[in-house]
Amino acid sequence: MKMGALLLAGGLMDHDDPLYEEGRDGARSLIDIHGKPMVQWVINALDASQSVRDLYIIGLPPEIDIETTKQVHFLPDAGGLFENIRAGVLRAAEDNPDQKRVLVVSSDIPALRPEMVDWLADQVGSDSQSLIFY
Repeated sequence: MKMGALLLAGGLMDHDDPLYEEGRDGARSLIDIHGKPMVQWVINALDASQSVRDLYIIGLPPEIDIETTKQVHFLPDAGGLFENIRAGVLRAAEDNPDQKRVLVVSSDIPALRPEMVDWLADQVGSDSQSLIFY
């Protein structure tokens, strides 16, 4: 089952956070890990997944330099975790009305692998009763 993936990539660190200088403009998802922003590692897994149709990146500006072959939609930070998820789900539903599910993915899991994404998408697609998988 192909579905959209909401990538929660907002979140700014305070100036006194010890990692503030590591992320561009204090953006937590842009902390460098082995030569790439942390969010790029997550995007790489989503990009290689057979289950992800397109990406909804929430909280980063469109001018951010990311690499992906998927269609990308940038959404502004809506103010909080639940507001961001709601905005992303509504936009994904608007873009793909036939789509019944979306994946919600955090930008701070750089060890994510495509096979993990595909496994979860299979679980989500085969269970018609559950509303949320974590």
